[in-house]
Amino acid sequence: MIIYLLKRIAGAAVVLWAIITITFGLMHAIPGGPFTQEKKLPPAVMENIEARYHLNDPLWKQYADYVGRAAVLDLGPSYKYPGRTVNDIIAETFPVSAALGCISLCLAVGVGVAAGLAAAWHKNRWLDYALMLGATFGVSVPSFIIAALLVQLFAFTWPVLPAAMWKGPSYVILPALALAAHPTAFVMRLTRSSVLDALGQDYIRTARSRGAGKYSLLCRHALRNALLPVVSYIGPLAAALLTGSFIVESMFAIPGLGRHFVTSIYNRDYTVILGITIFYSFLIMLMNLLVDLVYPLLDPRIALKSRKGE
Repeated sequence: MIIYLLKRIAGAAVVLWAIITITFGLMHAIPGGPFTQEKKLPPAVMENIEARYHLNDPLWKQYADYVGRAAVLDLGPSYKYPGRTVNDIIAETFPVSAALGCISLCLAVGVGVAAGLAAAWHKNRWLDYALMLGATFGVSVPSFIIAALLVQLFAFTWPVLPAAMWKGPSYVILPALALAAHPTAFVMRLTRSSVLDALGQDYIRTARSRGAGKYSLLCRHALRNALLPVVSYIGPLAAALLTGSFIVESMFAIPGLGRHFVTSIYNRDYTVILGITIFYSFLIMLMNLLVDLVYPLLDPRIALKSRKGE
């Protein structure tokens, strides 16, 4: 186990280095810089600004300095927010996105798995059709339309919830529902198809021949193996939800990490773009590692030794 974890950590370090290199190269390949959109400044002032942030250094030196700082978890200063570092921005905005993402993830997994089980058990009946119609709606309709519908219904037509801002528990409900709609629908469809596939396996027939009841067949035998593809999907889903959604956070005026990330792209704030990209990549790799460690708990046949190449 320890050797396996060390290999995964070494592989993650190489991947992060590659992500830093590619992102750094792409940002500097685009014409312009973080201060080119400002109003015309005197050349002397511009030189002083570039010297302060070392933007007049050779590109290789800027790259080497950034990699060296990133190795000790220093993601550098923000170009657009004087006096604030990228570490400060992530520390301030990530808890907001993480709180919203955790609630959305719990909704997506809890409701999606339960509804998928119900649809599989009532296959080709009215409940199955109704749930799959709802799942199709959730997968097909973009989150900003669902967010607009929720705001119109519950903030204006029936004013029971606030339309925007981030001031308390009641402000979380609508953005959490909007953010969870698409993954809930996907988890529902994935669970239904996986459970139906599991119910057709030989070990289910054997369990049925031994007198296992409906509840035991579904929840004890079929669900355990059917959860494997769902767990695989949860890893990157968790990273995406925890780091925030620009659309949902913008529509509900939530000061989260996702909104900051897209704003930094418009502002050409190089260090913020790089810092959030590294942070997001780290979360994805961490979630994928946790998912791989959960696999053997769901299916003992899957041993970590069999994944030496990962």
